[in-house]
Amino acid sequence: MATASRMRPPAGSKPRAAIPNLTALLVFDALRTWVIPVVAGAVIVAAAALSATGLVPVEGALATAIVAALVLLAYVGERPLLAADAPRRDQLIGLGFTVVWLAFCYIPFYTRIFPGAPLLDAVDVQANGSGLPLRIPAAGHRAIDLVLEGKLSPNPTGGAAAPVHYRVTLESAGARQVVEGQFDDTLKTQRLGRRGTTVVHQSHSSELRVLANPGREDLSITQLSLEPPTAPAVTVSAFAHPLPGPVILGIAVAALLAGVIAFDRLAAVAATDGALTLATAAVVGAAVIFWTSNAVHPDFRTLIGSAIFGGPVGFAAGALLWWAAKKLIARPGR
Repeated sequence: MATASRMRPPAGSKPRAAIPNLTALLVFDALRTWVIPVVAGAVIVAAAALSATGLVPVEGALATAIVAALVLLAYVGERPLLAADAPRRDQLIGLGFTVVWLAFCYIPFYTRIFPGAPLLDAVDVQANGSGLPLRIPAAGHRAIDLVLEGKLSPNPTGGAAAPVHYRVTLESAGARQVVEGQFDDTLKTQRLGRRGTTVVHQSHSSELRVLANPGREDLSITQLSLEPPTAPAVTVSAFAHPLPGPVILGIAVAALLAGVIAFDRLAAVAATDGALTLATAAVVGAAVIFWTSNAVHPDFRTLIGSAIFGGPVGFAAGALLWWAAKKLIARPGR
C-alpha cells in the first residue's frame, strides 16, 4: 500500500502531457524538408542519364522521370500537410487527392509514350502502288494515330539529303481523307567543347497524325504519291487513338482544375497560395504540346520542349484561375 501511494500522483496535480514521438517528428521533418525533393530530383537525373547512355529503354526512363516530376510538383503544393502537427483528417484527404491527381496528370503522357498494340505494324508502301490498297482495321475506333516513316537518300556530297514530299489518301465507306507532309534533312552547327564546332544532320523522317474516323469503320490507304517519285518506300503503322474526344477531354480538364482549386482553398494548405493549381495548369499545357507534337517516338527532348512551350502558357492560365478563385471562393476556417 505504501508503494502504491508513492506511485500515485499528488492530489490536485495535473496529468503529465503526452511526450511526442521523437521518431515520428524526425520522419515528418525529413519528408517536409528534403527527402521527397531530393529523391525525385535524383530519379529524374538518373532516368535521363540511363536513357542517354542506352542502359534502359527511352520509354521506361521517360515515364519514370514524368512520375518523379509530378511527385515533386505534388510535394510543392501539399508540403504543409507533411508537418507533424497537421490534422490527420487533412493528411488523409491530401493523400487520397494526391493519388487521384497523379493518375489524371500521368495518363496523357503514358498513353503517348506507350500507344499499345498496333492496328497496323510497319508495312511498306511505295509510290508505284506496291502494297496498296492497304487496309487498316480501325472498326470501332473513333480516331487512329497514323505513323508514317520515310527514308531519305544520302547526299553524295555530304550535304543535306533531298526532301521527300508525300501525299497519302485514305478512304472508308463514307469518307475520304488526304494527309500531306514532308520528310527532310537539315544541317546544324553544334558546339564541341569550349571552342570547337561540328556540323550535324537533323533528319525529320517520321510523323504522327491523329485522324478522325467518324464512321468507326475500317480505313484503307488507296494512294501514295511521293516527290520525287523515285523516293524509297514509306513505312506505315497505325494505333487506336487512346484519348477521348475534345468535349470529354475539356470536361475532364475542367473537373480536374475545379477539384484542385477547391483543394487549394483548404485552410491546411493556405501557405502554398495555390501552388498546386498553378502546377496543374502548367502540366495540362505541357501535356497538350506533348500530344500535339508529331514526334513518333517521344524522348526527353520532346518532354523538355513541351514543358518550355506549354508549361508557361498553362501556368499563366492557372494564375488567372487562382486569382479569380481567391476573389470568389471564401477559404473555410480550421
